[in-house]
Amino acid sequence: MKKTVFILMTASLLNGCETFQVQTRATQASMTQDRLIAQENQRRLNGRIETLEMQMGQVNRDLDALRSQLDARCDAIERKSENDKRELADRLSDELNKLMKQASASRPAAATGGRGIEHIVKPGETLYIISKAYGVSSKTIIDLNKIQDPDRLSVGQKLFIPQ
Repeated sequence: MKKTVFILMTASLLNGCETFQVQTRATQASMTQDRLIAQENQRRLNGRIETLEMQMGQVNRDLDALRSQLDARCDAIERKSENDKRELADRLSDELNKLMKQASASRPAAATGGRGIEHIVKPGETLYIISKAYGVSSKTIIDLNKIQDPDRLSVGQKLFIPQ
């Protein structure tokens, strides 16, 4: 009877090992299949990443080209604007000089010891513009009129301009 029990137990153990081996093989096959699926998914994702990186590189190149074009256009606009400003300033200066000569020619003033013209300072006029209009140095106007601060002329201020 001991032999029978031993044989039954051994048979039962062997049968359990076979079941375990079958389950282990099935599990291994499933794991192998899962691993193959995961590898395939990883290859696909790597391909997508590579494609996106190439597209991103192209977008960056396009963006750099657009930046260069924009910089060039901005530089051209700035140059044009500076030229326009200079041209406008020159025109305004010429017109102001003409107007100042006309105004001063019609208003001769009694000179304080010499021949000259009385000039009344108008808005926007500077000592430089006035001196250019009359062909007299700024220093001469400053000295004759005893101007303390040449950068602060007042609108309506009377200046003696020698001739």
